[in-house]
Amino acid sequence: MSPKIGPVRLDGPVILAPMSGVTDMPFRRLVKRCGVGLVVSEMIASRAMVYAAKKTMKMASHCADE
Repeated sequence: MSPKIGPVRLDGPVILAPMSGVTDMPFRRLVKRCGVGLVVSEMIASRAMVYAAKKTMKMASHCADE
């Protein structure tokens, strides 16, 4: 049975933790294909998001199949 978060049912029983320097977009796409129910981006500093630093915005990017 797949877990639910509120009204959203996840595709699988595993949730990927946000790991800085590890959970980039290619890694998230890979583990999603392996059956992980929920993937998240790596940890990003909020101040860097406010200033829209180029490296930070790249870390925050995502694609439709995640």
